[in-house]
Amino acid sequence: MKKSLKIAIPVLVVVSLAVLAFPLSNNLAKRQIEEPLGGVSEFKPVSVIMQNKCVDCHTKGKTIYPFYTNFPIAKKLIDEDVQLASDNMPFTREKLLGLQEFSRLDLSKIHTVVESGEMPPAQYKILHWDASLSDSDRKAFISWIEAETKSRKGQR
Repeated sequence: MKKSLKIAIPVLVVVSLAVLAFPLSNNLAKRQIEEPLGGVSEFKPVSVIMQNKCVDCHTKGKTIYPFYTNFPIAKKLIDEDVQLASDNMPFTREKLLGLQEFSRLDLSKIHTVVESGEMPPAQYKILHWDASLSDSDRKAFISWIEAETKSRKGQR
């Protein structure tokens, strides 16, 4: 009996940790996507990408929290990440719907992090398996930024 407990307890601990480590709940949550109402035509697919892959951190009130959010360490880390992201690059509902322009500085920042692969960050992608930007996602961002920049030529 003791021998089976010596095996069962470590196995149970490992399985429990594996379940917590795998972000199954992150992949089950469904988000309602809002149709963009404005902006250049190239923005529509980018808005959908942002709503699917960026708003958890960059849009206050749109975060879908995983079941482990209220665990002491997880809550602190998630809250800090959301606060930092939404402070540095807020994607407001108006921006996501194309009703408010992203500033030139915002466009430049987005271009840089999309091209470099900095966004989404690795620690987020580990827990959100579908968050990585595909090559077509990156191309959509670049096309949008180029079209947006071109549409603003001559404006100050």
